[in-house]
Amino acid sequence: MTEKQKLLILSQPQRSTLEGLSNRRPQLPTDPIRDELVTLGLVVKQGAKWALTPQGKKVLAASSNRRNAGGFSV
Repeated sequence: MTEKQKLLILSQPQRSTLEGLSNRRPQLPTDPIRDELVTLGLVVKQGAKWALTPQGKKVLAASSNRRNAGGFSV
């Protein structure tokens, strides 16, 4: 399965959780959506914080590029 195929599988709650993690928003102790992202290998726990894996960063960047087609992403 390619990264683009994985992008299509991510639901809106999964994407928003991924964006929340990248923006360092406070995380709940239990989050079933975040657990799904851990299973996909997009998120990893680092001590008390959660962080995106390199693959998670790629998926997030690609999904924001797709959403902002014709614009730019930071």
